[in-house]
Amino acid sequence: MSRRLSRILASDVSVGGAPGGILYAWLLLVIVFEYARPSSFVPQLHAVPLNSILPLALLVACVVASGLRSVKDIFSDGIAWWLVVYMIIISLGTLHADVTFRAFNTFKMCLGYAFLAFVIARICTTRERILGVFGALIASHLFLLAMTPAVVLNPSQRNYIRGATFLGDGNDFALSLCILIPFSIAIVRTRRTKLWRIVWTAISLLLVLAIVGTSSRGATLGLLAVTGFLLLFSRRRAPAIVAALIAGAVVVAYAPPTYFTRVQTVTNYEEDSSATSRISAWKSGARMGFHNPILGVGAGNFPNNFPKYRGPEAPSRWMTAHSMYFLALGELGFPGVLTLLILVIGNVIISLRLHRRIFPRKMDEGSESPDSIVLLHVAAGGLGFAVAGAFLSVAYYPHIFVVGALAIASRATILAARRGDRDDLRSKGYRDSDRIRGRPAGGQRLQIRKPGQTHARGMQR
Repeated sequence: MSRRLSRILASDVSVGGAPGGILYAWLLLVIVFEYARPSSFVPQLHAVPLNSILPLALLVACVVASGLRSVKDIFSDGIAWWLVVYMIIISLGTLHADVTFRAFNTFKMCLGYAFLAFVIARICTTRERILGVFGALIASHLFLLAMTPAVVLNPSQRNYIRGATFLGDGNDFALSLCILIPFSIAIVRTRRTKLWRIVWTAISLLLVLAIVGTSSRGATLGLLAVTGFLLLFSRRRAPAIVAALIAGAVVVAYAPPTYFTRVQTVTNYEEDSSATSRISAWKSGARMGFHNPILGVGAGNFPNNFPKYRGPEAPSRWMTAHSMYFLALGELGFPGVLTLLILVIGNVIISLRLHRRIFPRKMDEGSESPDSIVLLHVAAGGLGFAVAGAFLSVAYYPHIFVVGALAIASRATILAARRGDRDDLRSKGYRDSDRIRGRPAGGQRLQIRKPGQTHARGMQR
């Protein structure tokens, strides 16, 4: 019975030849329910706790199903282990925090996100599946925009997002868009049909305008970081620059004066009460961390500890850290903030190193491998999260787990394809070396074509 269930779950329903198609469709449904929260708009869905049942059932199915990415392959990527370390550090708050139920609720929430990361890394065994997850995430945000159209239609007024949970505040929603915009551009660049490229280009521009509509300064900086990153690493820089200039012109024409007024306070923050209160919160987070360097004050316990560590210039009311880095420093201590930095910044660096090793610029022949595009754009989304997250308390949001899982999946997919090329040559009598070269028994020598390389370099005597 268990073997039959495993074969059913491993069967393909949508993605050519890759096992686990049913689970893949299930995963997309879980993502939509987590981000879009359709139960907030359809009261009948509250009768059954689908937001809990669907992901937990998917987790169990992933454990028993065959044909997915192995646990060994997932944990061959160091980021997977650092996610485990992060969860352990968060769990320690339940033992020493002043308000243990806050620490426990934070741990329980992050545990669910960690399970989601596991199933993403296990199910997304192909590039098309990774792109499908991109699409599900973007579709969820487009649904929320459709439910709150004033975000785009009335950018001069700041709006809360209807029906959302962790995305309800405009700043949180805009931060999430900083992650998704490079994902949307990746879909544009990997589609072969002109119509779909036009559609996804329009969606990408809409997501940019939505950031402007939220008037989020942190997300604006994140968007600039993403744009600079993609321009820097693009192999077709001239078209990329033209596209960026066109998007910039549209933003300038669309943005209301209030948007530019808020953005200007990034440089003269002393004149803005919101910016100065953020700096006060950051100082308090630093004091918490230095007074509790090993374990911090416990996950979820920054607000109730703020009065104890606030400076004389800070307000007397409870505050959150307004930065995932200072939140992690205050609540999780130095081990927590260092782990967070590895998961956020280190993840981007690992992807760039792999990209440089497998897709060197000398291979560029006017086109770019789709695998290369996906890898770079996942890294760009991580950079957008790293920059925008410096201004929001998002250390326990699903973003860190989802982006980490997508990076693990994209790297594992590329390495698996590379191993497949190597094994294929071995089966034909070639011997490989560290430089992925082979020499058959007859003395001929072949350099293996790397992913994205359109022409082999040839055989030579």
